Amino acid sequence: MTVTIWKQAWWMTKTELKRDRLNWIWTILFTLYTAAITGGFLTGTGLRGMEAQVHTLLVDNIFLLFIPFLGFFFSRRSFRYLQDDSYTQMLSYMRRLPIPASTIIWSRIFQMLVAFAVNGVIYFTVIYFLALRFEHFRFDQVLAFSLLWIGYGVIWNTFFIYWELLVSGKAYFAYTTLAFVVFFFIALTAAILDWNLIQFSIEHSQQWGLLAPGMWIMLVSGIVLMIFSFKRTKKKMLLRDVS
Repeated sequence: MTVTIWKQAWWMTKTELKRDRLNWIWTILFTLYTAAITGGFLTGTGLRGMEAQVHTLLVDNIFLLFIPFLGFFFSRRSFRYLQDDSYTQMLSYMRRLPIPASTIIWSRIFQMLVAFAVNGVIYFTVIYFLALRFEHFRFDQVLAFSLLWIGYGVIWNTFFIYWELLVSGKAYFAYTTLAFVVFFFIALTAAILDWNLIQFSIEHSQQWGLLAPGMWIMLVSGIVLMIFSFKRTKKKMLLRDVS
């Protein structure tokens, strides 16, 4: 990425974030609400049998479904992509300007990183005070737990960005709905097999700290997938008809 592309992408990111500044309030409130619910479930102990499986299914579903959305912030465009095909309209407008495809993609990546930084700090801070501090987590262990799940979120956001820039609003809705179904079946399978994904990630982070293999696998996988997706998205964006 050249300095020019970096500056253009960052300028676009700041412009986008300022345009929907008030929607950050709703984003933060929703993040706080979900974190409070998640933290409340994490404090549930002493469950056995079917109750334990239902509890595991609920907590795993909350994490699997919501963590990827820490990379988003509420905006008029994100709420109206189905009715107005707003993402396609945005891309059509950008294509009429002298803005390289790389700049558009980097701007979207920057928006994701800013959202993860803000929402992630809020979400995992609440999780810490409601649950992890009772497990005597150190800062490095909390950071490892947070980065493990943020890495998971980056992986899925790579797909969301790809769909956002390359398909229509209806197709984007269909793909994201399919993703939700995948999240649910992963959580359901884990519950049936008596695997507790959240408890495993907590114990894994507590044992290894910032050396946790799971954390590094998630982060590296997210970065590699994003690099691969960047090249493919850029190539297809140049060929996409947005008229």
